[in-house]
Amino acid sequence: MGKQQNNFKQAMAELLNGRNADPAQEDVTEQPLTAAVEEERPLPPVERPQSLQVEIPAWTGRGGSVIAEEMTVEGKVYTDSPLQIRGRIKGSVAGRGSLLISGGVEGDVQCGELQLQGAKVLSNVQSSGAVRIDTQAVVSGDLAAGELELAGKIKGNLQVEGTAVLGSSAVLIGDLRAHRLSIAEGAVLQGSVEVTGGLQDTAF
Repeated sequence: MGKQQNNFKQAMAELLNGRNADPAQEDVTEQPLTAAVEEERPLPPVERPQSLQVEIPAWTGRGGSVIAEEMTVEGKVYTDSPLQIRGRIKGSVAGRGSLLISGGVEGDVQCGELQLQGAKVLSNVQSSGAVRIDTQAVVSGDLAAGELELAGKIKGNLQVEGTAVLGSSAVLIGDLRAHRLSIAEGAVLQGSVEVTGGLQDTAF
């Protein structure tokens, strides 16, 4: 009887101390806990900010820059991305990208393709691409371009590497030099004209 009580007390002590006589049951209880902890490790919170940093520059780089109507910039402006000038710039504008001016620039302009829509440019313009000047636009200065479509007014000399097209509302006060020239009826031209893409002297 005394031996049975000792065995019972020993069994109770083992249970109270958290020990289990069956090692297989210990493995079953410990393995799921370990697996549950390991499943959370491959999901670091750093991955999501890294993917956002790749997307933001690709989206914000589109469309170039805009100088709004109510803005006035004093000083030199330089950019190789597309630029729209709706306000005023008191200074030069330089770059190799396309440029749209619907405001005013008081300084030299150097760019790729150029469009003037109701703009006023008070200095020289140099474009490596095509220049389109609408009926409300005015340029006071020399202009050099790859191609030219003029419907507005220019007071200065023109040098065009390709074709110069003067529309019926065009006004040019200055000398014109172009590879090819087209002048619509009604255009006003005060100055000398030189067309370099005509017949060669050897044809005569």
